[in-house]
Amino acid sequence: MKDVLSIGHETEKTVYDSIIVGAGAAGLTASIYIQRDRFNSLILEKKNIGGNAFLTEKIENYPGFTSISGPELTQKMAEQAKTYGAKIETGVSVNAIQKTGTTFSVTTNMGQYESKTIVLALGSTYRKLGIPNEADLIGAGIHFCATCDGAFYRDKEIIVIGGGNSALEEGVFLAKFCKKVTIVNRGTEFTASQTYIEKLPSIKNIETYMNKESVEFIKNEKGNFKGLKIKDVESGETQELYADGAFIFIGLIPNTDSIKDFIQLNEQGFITTTGLAETNVKGIFAAGDCREGAIAQVAAATGEGVLASYGVRQYFS
Repeated sequence: MKDVLSIGHETEKTVYDSIIVGAGAAGLTASIYIQRDRFNSLILEKKNIGGNAFLTEKIENYPGFTSISGPELTQKMAEQAKTYGAKIETGVSVNAIQKTGTTFSVTTNMGQYESKTIVLALGSTYRKLGIPNEADLIGAGIHFCATCDGAFYRDKEIIVIGGGNSALEEGVFLAKFCKKVTIVNRGTEFTASQTYIEKLPSIKNIETYMNKESVEFIKNEKGNFKGLKIKDVESGETQELYADGAFIFIGLIPNTDSIKDFIQLNEQGFITTTGLAETNVKGIFAAGDCREGAIAQVAAATGEGVLASYGVRQYFS
């Protein structure tokens, strides 16, 4: 059965110095540094190279590029990793990791791989609303990162969905250059810290809608973003809010289900680390959005990858 599953994949033939799970900015950077240290690495990615950056139409805050698309930037990283000898396999989902003697066995949908160290760059998934037209408009009117995409809405009107720290912090940030910011919160009160809540009344171009459920994103006749339909949680009355775009801030879901029984996680499911990105299992490191305390920015993710690579280097030394 293993022979069938391994068609087109070099499994159970090579013991890698490091297997990196995830081909986002953190994983790709870790691979670049690990390869430059003369260790051989394999990157396993279940979807597209690029992680969450793949969903970003334009990145204008990554050093060295005034403007570049997420896919283009991370493809450059992948090409650089390959130049140094890294191997990247996509369409590979990690189901389990086990320690077998001095190496780790990584079980995937394509068979098993062996490695002396592991870098978990699993990333995270933006929590979505799951309402009509949301999937069609992501990256084209619907966004999850104000720092990444907020500048496209200078002097325009936007909707912010959420009531926690991220929603209010990013809403205040967007209000500095957007014509109007409408915050829609499902709860009767904000769950953000009091510091953010106290700022809202003094910001004249922020309007809040409390106790309102987001039920559908609205498209115009050309299929472009037009607004959001909301419903009052108590009365059930609906209304439509029109804007140029929307930002959803209802949390991140770390992609850590496959390793939750093997690696120590915090209550939210993020990987806890110490020192040089070390997990509770010696020889396994974590980098990027799946790690507790990480900043969900491409530039920060590259730094996470560097940190993990230094952990790998120290482990071998």
